[in-house]
Amino acid sequence: MTKNISILLPGSFFEEKSKEKLTYLSNKKIGCIYLFDHSINPADDRKSVYQIKKALSQLQHNNDYEFGLGVCVLNINRRKKDLLFSQFINPMMEIKDFRLGLGTGDTRYEKNNSRYSNDLELIITDLINQYSFSIDERNLFVGGTSKHKLDLVNKYSIGVNQWLGNSQELISIHKGNLATEPFIGRFSQCLTIRSRSIDLPKSFEKIFVLKDSNVAKFYSDVDKILS
Repeated sequence: MTKNISILLPGSFFEEKSKEKLTYLSNKKIGCIYLFDHSINPADDRKSVYQIKKALSQLQHNNDYEFGLGVCVLNINRRKKDLLFSQFINPMMEIKDFRLGLGTGDTRYEKNNSRYSNDLELIITDLINQYSFSIDERNLFVGGTSKHKLDLVNKYSIGVNQWLGNSQELISIHKGNLATEPFIGRFSQCLTIRSRSIDLPKSFEKIFVLKDSNVAKFYSDVDKILS
């Protein structure tokens, strides 16, 4: 398995030959398949977007897939806390080695007016108290590199995901938090295919953001990532 190479599925992924594409990803030994939790497609706002619960259900349907599953990231402020846990987090934690990313929302990709103000640190502590996490099994990370989130990374030894941006900044953050090891979540960066040659530390996870495309282009993009 290409443990540190992962894919963030595009919004309309499940609309055309999803089973064939998932088999292709599994055969290519992709480390993890991530879903995003946006109401607007982050790759192309003209395209549709899957519902995260339905998408996870489809991904779990076939036990032959050899990749892990994760969410990058789950917006904690789109739902009330009790529903966030009962309908999303708790079922996700039942999935073997699930990689759970927590975010606080981004107006760039959201169109919902109904928002909540859940306490990120409280949710992290609830998770750590209820479930076991480790870098190679079920793991936990936050999306974004604000000071508040980096303080939580340092305090709880969780991972962090950076959406595009400057890789050197993420590397510096990691170096500054080495004293907190062992981490219970990965350091990762979302990248475009054009950025596939970026050099990251071996422990970092590269999460490639694929655009909606026809099946042939999808296969071609995956091959480019692994070339």
